Amino acid sequence: MRNPTRSIFIVVAAALLQSCTSPFDGTICTDQFVYGLNVTVLDSITLSPPAKATLLARSGAFADSVGPRAPFPLSNGGPPMLILSTAGERAGVYDITVKAPGYRDWTKNAVTVTADVCHVNPVPVTAKLQQ
Repeated sequence: MRNPTRSIFIVVAAALLQSCTSPFDGTICTDQFVYGLNVTVLDSITLSPPAKATLLARSGAFADSVGPRAPFPLSNGGPPMLILSTAGERAGVYDITVKAPGYRDWTKNAVTVTADVCHVNPVPVTAKLQQ
């Protein structure tokens, strides 16, 4: 006599396995969370970062802001950097604005963030602010 519990277990296990691997193309993705926009903020003359800055990114109805953030020191002893990141795992075409006290707003439109099978492809942007 067949064991009905065992048969049910096998059917459920096969369904779960199929849902986890189908369609399987051999791609293995990491658990890393990737930001699509990485904006380095600098003074246009001194090339040093401002004391703090804020980033606003818009893509259609989506909007995200980061900051205000201050520069962070580099572990290698280099000059401090101010990098504002957003569009985490979100492809799209973005209009970005950087604001910092004592500087004019900096804007760049139509920055395209693409994605592959696993993650977005990061886009580095440098915002050189003018006082």
